[in-house]
Amino acid sequence: MTASDQPFYEPLTARDAWFLYAERPQTPLDLGTVYVFEGESQLPGGRGALGVEQTVRERIHLVPRYRQRIHRVPLNLAHPVWVDDPHFDLGAHIRREVLAPPSDGATLRRLVMRILARPLDMRRPLWEMTIVTGLRGGRVVIVNRAHHAMVDGVSSLDILTLLLDTTPEGYTPEPPAEEWKPRPEPSNWQLIRPMLWDFRATAKSDRSRMPAIWNTTHLPWTGVLNVVRKTVTPRPDLFFNRKIGPQRTGRGLKVPLSAFKALKDRFGCTVNDAVLAVVSEALHRWFNSRGEAVPETVRVFCPVSVRGDDSRGRIGNQISGMVLELPTGDLTIEERLRRIKVTTGDLKRTRQAVAADKLAGLADWAPPSLLVLAGRLMSNPQAGANINVTNIPGPQFPLYSGGAQLLEVWPFAPLYPSMGLGVAIVSYNGDAYFGLTADPGVVPDVEEFTARLREAAAECTALATRSA
Repeated sequence: MTASDQPFYEPLTARDAWFLYAERPQTPLDLGTVYVFEGESQLPGGRGALGVEQTVRERIHLVPRYRQRIHRVPLNLAHPVWVDDPHFDLGAHIRREVLAPPSDGATLRRLVMRILARPLDMRRPLWEMTIVTGLRGGRVVIVNRAHHAMVDGVSSLDILTLLLDTTPEGYTPEPPAEEWKPRPEPSNWQLIRPMLWDFRATAKSDRSRMPAIWNTTHLPWTGVLNVVRKTVTPRPDLFFNRKIGPQRTGRGLKVPLSAFKALKDRFGCTVNDAVLAVVSEALHRWFNSRGEAVPETVRVFCPVSVRGDDSRGRIGNQISGMVLELPTGDLTIEERLRRIKVTTGDLKRTRQAVAADKLAGLADWAPPSLLVLAGRLMSNPQAGANINVTNIPGPQFPLYSGGAQLLEVWPFAPLYPSMGLGVAIVSYNGDAYFGLTADPGVVPDVEEFTARLREAAAECTALATRSA
């Protein structure tokens, strides 16, 4: 049997597999990003963003995962594996939509949310792009989706550097030495047999590694205790923490990144602290405008990348996170920002993200069936955070596709069970883009929250420019 005839498979890590176990039909766990390009290439004869399919065709060999699909192991005896898709068809992953006139922002939003609400086809590689035309000014929109089992969101921009260029001229990579041919996938018996026959050898090998895994000398115990406490402590009961359905709505808000940097310089905080202060102030105003009881704090989960330089650009999840109590009571912006700075500083000192990463790493030792159960327990509305706020630092220079400049980047994070609202922020080329995702049945007034965000951002901008 030649090497090309050997069955190929690559097991998912426990973290990647968890996103498959936790997914439900009404909560697809894929990451969506909307890219807005200028209509024409800046190069004579350039293909522009409309030619992104050809760009993908030329570069897809650089990301093998994009031609691989999920193969589940029977009875969850092991984590699912990646296998080559023998029926891979690029045309099935790159779709086209033409908006009928008048193609205003509301029409585009409805289309984008309809796309993001549709689960990806698990029989194919877990990504797709939709090229949208018919917009005013000839702009081209690309709605990109990739499952959370493939990318972690915090570093997905590393992957997109393969499709986006730093100059209008771009580049054409060297073609692969051989035409791509899918490798045979293993049978279920081939996946299960090593577990049955090699159990004793594996257990012996694992025991030899256990002291290194359970070495507690350098474990951040304060962070571990904080993670455990916030996981088991019931969160505040807020109106958007209800059982959600399959429908989605969304809004966006662009804020100059210079406003957050000015706050950083004036108050000695981080840009992320300044962003969280805007979200905190907006939540306070939103609760008030709705006539809701304003909670003193809202529990927020902030994903944090633990990806090292040696793994930059690899597909897969290398994220942890911090859970913090966002101050949403009746405070001034200055006091709100001061408290957030103290809180995030404490979390960094106790290394909560590192602790969460260590605890998540223990999932590699858990039976897959146990992680399936953990994924189902995600829907428990009395545990965890109230809302996710994901802040992704992007490049502060223009990017291009086919010679057409990328003008805007709008991120949309998935909604988790019993979280009817999510906030994602991406910074790109001097601006911060807020993307809000909501279940309209739980949060029918996401426009109102967007307005409060706009007010909070304006007040923070004024604060940053006010004389000391």
